[in-house]
Amino acid sequence: MDFAMVMATGIIAIAALLEGYSWLAWSLFVIDVLLFVLLLIFMLQRLLFQWPTFIKDFKSYEKGPGVFTFVVAMCMIGNEVILFNNWIGLGKIILTFAVIFWLIINYGFFFYVTTTNHKKNLKEGISGSWLLTVVSIQAIAVLTIYSAPSSEAAMFVATCLFFTGCVFYLYLMSLIVYRISFFELHAKDLGAAYWINMGATAITTLAGSLLLLNGKEFHLIAALLPFIKGLTLLFWSAGTWWIPLLIMLGIWRHGVRKVKPPISSSGYSPTYWAFVFPLGMYTACTFRLSETLDLTFLKVIPKYFIFFAIITWTAVMIGFISHLLVKEKA
Repeated sequence: MDFAMVMATGIIAIAALLEGYSWLAWSLFVIDVLLFVLLLIFMLQRLLFQWPTFIKDFKSYEKGPGVFTFVVAMCMIGNEVILFNNWIGLGKIILTFAVIFWLIINYGFFFYVTTTNHKKNLKEGISGSWLLTVVSIQAIAVLTIYSAPSSEAAMFVATCLFFTGCVFYLYLMSLIVYRISFFELHAKDLGAAYWINMGATAITTLAGSLLLLNGKEFHLIAALLPFIKGLTLLFWSAGTWWIPLLIMLGIWRHGVRKVKPPISSSGYSPTYWAFVFPLGMYTACTFRLSETLDLTFLKVIPKYFIFFAIITWTAVMIGFISHLLVKEKA
């Protein structure tokens, strides 16, 4: 989940912009672009010099879904260049590349897990990281809306992606709930990736809200308005339901089972960015949902929830920097 850092930083930058913290938003935006460039260089080096290892990880049930973070990270950068600078042309270019890589990664991964003779059972094979497939679909839908809000064809594609993401969430979430409910789950297994259970619903809510905000002029979306509104609120409600349980499980993991927190160098793991991303996305999607449904009282949630997201981002970033310093000394 290397690019989850870019995902998390990008969505918190956008959430900060929506909440009016311009200086913070711009600072995070600059950091996010630099992180994306650096990680892109490292990824290209890996593709050139460690191709067999990359392919092995891509075909892995555990690590394969993490490759989808590259697509989501691209979409986050695309969203930022449009929202911060109104560079719609650059946003469209980024969208084009994101779609190309999504097609390769999405169908490559699912083709392999379908045809491989080395299948894993449900207990070992699935985790919250599989929901990154849903996040990538909805991320493309969001960037499509931002890139071409006046194009009927683009809004049609975004609507289809939104519905596809909803269906895939229901497919995968049923398997994940079955796995965590009926199979033994150790504290080390209950990682930050399970926060994507909520993150996937949050980005689905954001995509639905943007469709409702930007698509009222198009006859197809106008006809589907009640259905899209209901579906969007359904996913926001489901995501909200997950938050208390995930917090309780986090307390159990770190407080009771004594798993080291990400703020320390020894406790840091790249997967913790998958914990930060849903917090920022929930902030942004709730803000947009309140606009869509004209429910001003909902804005009290992002008004305070953004601080939870920022504090968590800071803690994980401290752990990341500490990890790098310790690694450098070693």
